[in-house]
Amino acid sequence: MKHRNIPRNECVTYVVLTIPCGRLINKNEKQDDKLVMFTNQSEDSERCESMELDKKIQDLIERNASPHPKGFTPQAMPTHRNLCSPKTPGKTASMAHFVQGTSRMTAAERSTEHNECAESSTRKNLTNSLEQKIRCLEKQRKELLEVNQQWDQQFRSMKDLYERKVAELKTKLDAAERFLSLREKERHERQREDDRQREDDRQRDLTRDRLQREEKEKERLNEELHELKEENKLLKEKNALVNEEKEHYECEIKRLNKVLQDALNFKCSFSEDCLRKSRVEFCHEEMRTEMEVLKQQVQIYEEDFKKERSDRERLNQEKEELQQINETSQSQLNRLNSQIKACQMEKEKLEKQLKQMYFPTCNCGLVFHLQDPWLPTGAGAVQKRREHPVSPQK
Repeated sequence: MKHRNIPRNECVTYVVLTIPCGRLINKNEKQDDKLVMFTNQSEDSERCESMELDKKIQDLIERNASPHPKGFTPQAMPTHRNLCSPKTPGKTASMAHFVQGTSRMTAAERSTEHNECAESSTRKNLTNSLEQKIRCLEKQRKELLEVNQQWDQQFRSMKDLYERKVAELKTKLDAAERFLSLREKERHERQREDDRQREDDRQRDLTRDRLQREEKEKERLNEELHELKEENKLLKEKNALVNEEKEHYECEIKRLNKVLQDALNFKCSFSEDCLRKSRVEFCHEEMRTEMEVLKQQVQIYEEDFKKERSDRERLNQEKEELQQINETSQSQLNRLNSQIKACQMEKEKLEKQLKQMYFPTCNCGLVFHLQDPWLPTGAGAVQKRREHPVSPQK
């Protein structure tokens, strides 16, 4: 609790309690104004009282030290009691005793009833005014004490209220900090779980991709195996057909050889009489045999011809495809050659232009010569010099 001391007199003490609350300032502005007013009045009255006492003491000392001159009366002594009055009861009593002592000292020399009446009347007036001021100040002191007590009670109640609020806020802050720490731990745990989940998902994705690649590779191998099986089956069928044809041809050759051998044996065994008849029959049989042989040969030739024709058609088709590829490649090559030639021509043209710009031709017979440094350079200047050549000086 802080107090502010106000300037005081000898009998009255003013104590003002300063409350750190902005809401009570407007309420007590009037009391502060009154307090400042009485303080200023007390200071002015003390200054006036001290000046009055100093002058009175000096006058009394002068009167005691020297006899009174003629024409000088006590009524002519300047009094300042009505101008300024003492502020406190202690000062009033001391001043009264001092005045009484001085009056007794000078009563033997110059005492008159008129002066005593005047002094008693002024003393009564001063005591009455001082008593009124003392009562007023006592009343103000009581009011100030009541106000200070009220302010003290309000301050203590507000202090208790604020302390309770601070305690509540501290408890809330502790709870919030615990809650935040708990949430932070939960967030870290959730983050770790999320990281673990992402790692599991990544591993799962990698495993799934690897399984998919293995499945695709397995399907490709199965397809290749199936194709190989089909090709093997076709080769086996072709081999079986070739073996059947071979067996058929061998059987036919054996039959024909047997028929030929029988015919030869029959020819030797028959007599000349039956030779003519048997010859005719043999000729017919031989012709039939030859016809069968020829049929077989025709069939073989036909198969060979068909195979050769299919091979020839395939080769012709491949040849045509190669010719088309060759033609397209040749056209691309011709186009590239034409582009190369055009680029070379453009390059030569640019080189000529550069030579004409930096090394203009003349009839002096020199291949290269320096330009005149005073002549302008550039394509426009070269064209201008070509149109308007400089004549040699004579």
